[in-house]
Amino acid sequence: MNMDDLSAKLDDFDHFYNDELKPLLESLETKRKEAYSTFIKVVIGVMVIFITIAILLKNIDQMVFVAVPAFLIVGYFYRKMAIFRAQAKHMIMPEICTRLGMTYHQKPRNNATQMFRTLSLIPSYDEKKLEDEVRGCIDDVDFNLFEAKLINVSRDSKGRTTRNTVFKGLLANFDFHKNFVGTTVVSGDLTALGNFLTGWAKGGDRVKLEDPEFESKFEVHSTDQVEARYLLTPSLMERILKFSNMANVKGLELAFHDRHLFMSIKRDKQYFEGGGYDLDDLKYIKENIKDITFIFDIINQLNLAQNTKI
Repeated sequence: MNMDDLSAKLDDFDHFYNDELKPLLESLETKRKEAYSTFIKVVIGVMVIFITIAILLKNIDQMVFVAVPAFLIVGYFYRKMAIFRAQAKHMIMPEICTRLGMTYHQKPRNNATQMFRTLSLIPSYDEKKLEDEVRGCIDDVDFNLFEAKLINVSRDSKGRTTRNTVFKGLLANFDFHKNFVGTTVVSGDLTALGNFLTGWAKGGDRVKLEDPEFESKFEVHSTDQVEARYLLTPSLMERILKFSNMANVKGLELAFHDRHLFMSIKRDKQYFEGGGYDLDDLKYIKENIKDITFIFDIINQLNLAQNTKI
């Protein structure tokens, strides 16, 4: 697959949607709307019952015994409605990816985050939720990419548990067609104190580069100073800065290791969900395609194709 192939396939996508995808989604959308109607009726009914009981009881402390089951009932019917959107994603993503010359897996392998953790591209965590892995080859660049939500679990002196999301976004791995043997990690600059406290975990030595804008935004550590400068050419640093400033990139860290470029890309929005459109609306499909073509943006913006001199 190359950029020209992508353009040709996207130009013909309306026909593919009407012939292949729309029939699959229309039935699900009908069921989703029925479930949504039921959900609204349940919410209204629960609210009426809750308010009536509140008036009769006139006791705020006792209302918790009403609020908890009311919350559980509403949650149950919300999940029954939301499940159709999840089913639609798992139905269409393999079709779209196959159409674009990629493969889709609902769940990545369980140890998929291991190398990202080893390279300090993600923070330590206690729980993880991994989904939506996309694999493929674009312009001779093999890649795999998946969504990750990483959670830190803490407990206070009374045993109460708190869960905090420490990372949400994409973890990606691309072929990097340059010869190197060391490891170079590009992480977000955390000011002098933050860099001092976390620098030990990066491995290698701090690398000083000549681009002041890049230096102000990123901190670089490498096991080989010469090799780090060989990899991080002025043009590549410029492209990394440009990519990191894209609206849908909230945070970016990279590592060059074993002829691969590993990336962690923070993003608030969840990928491959198609927005809030009806399931049989073409815009729903196009939102998913937009998320998939983000992969092309990475390869294009960073100029990772095999024939590049970087």
